[in-house]
Amino acid sequence: MSNDAAPDAFAVVRVLSIELIDGGRTLGVRLEKADGTEVVLLLSQAVASDIHLQMAAVLNSAD
Repeated sequence: MSNDAAPDAFAVVRVLSIELIDGGRTLGVRLEKADGTEVVLLLSQAVASDIHLQMAAVLNSAD
């Protein structure tokens, strides 16, 4: 693990898949980064729901 205080940041060019894992309690989100590599995010249902609500609010405010 890194002790670097900077957050990991990368451009995503494509969503490869989203799957329920861990008995449906976790979402596994596979993304393709701009450099062609893949990254996987593991999100609890609570975190995924929060992301969904925050994204909807931001997108609605852009109208």
